[in-house]
Amino acid sequence: MHLRVDLTPRHEYGDVVVVIDVLRTCTLASILFDRGLETLYLSPSIRKARRLAEAQPLLLIGEREGLPPEGFNYGTSPAEVVHAEVAGRSAVLVSRHVPQAVARTTSARHVLLGSLHNADAVVARAAAAAEHEVALVCTGFRGDEDLDDTLCAGYLAALLKRHFTEATLGGAALFAINLLKAFPTPVGALWGSRAGQHLRHLDLTDDIAVGSLVSQTDAAPQLVGGEENLYRFATKP
Repeated sequence: MHLRVDLTPRHEYGDVVVVIDVLRTCTLASILFDRGLETLYLSPSIRKARRLAEAQPLLLIGEREGLPPEGFNYGTSPAEVVHAEVAGRSAVLVSRHVPQAVARTTSARHVLLGSLHNADAVVARAAAAAEHEVALVCTGFRGDEDLDDTLCAGYLAALLKRHFTEATLGGAALFAINLLKAFPTPVGALWGSRAGQHLRHLDLTDDIAVGSLVSQTDAAPQLVGGEENLYRFATKP
């Protein structure tokens, strides 16, 4: 078994991929499923999300500079959505980075959404599905590597190493695992990341606290279908 970390998405994936976006999409997705959401569509386009919601009864979730667009049910703050009434519903979530990362990983047999919030659950699902490789793919921040996702990748890689004691680790995986030693708790890495700085500028620091919590949910969302710029995730096949 090979454990691989990509600090930003690439194009060469064949087995199991875990797309990581700690602040905030993958954390939010696991919370929504934990609260009973049935299906989550991800799209980078507000227009496409609105069209989809017009065609079927979907919740609209998204933000632009910290505020939900007109007509949206919720913003993308995990701290605010943690009490949302979504059981039995489906939703479309507008996100900048994660749909772009997913678009580059659709050649993989399995694509999962991972964060610190669902660390144990996503590692268990990835380990059960993998045949020869688990790729931990960080979405980064606006095209660059970022500290929050890299730290999470290191944590997930360390957990996977316990499942596959004979696994080989790529250089970036070793780097990410050793990065854990610099941060006694995840919140310091999230606070200092570019994504964290952006949230602090928007006065959304509660999302940093929520994103730093480890293994709070059993939800491990998996790609089950979709098309260009619209990807459908569920926790059940």
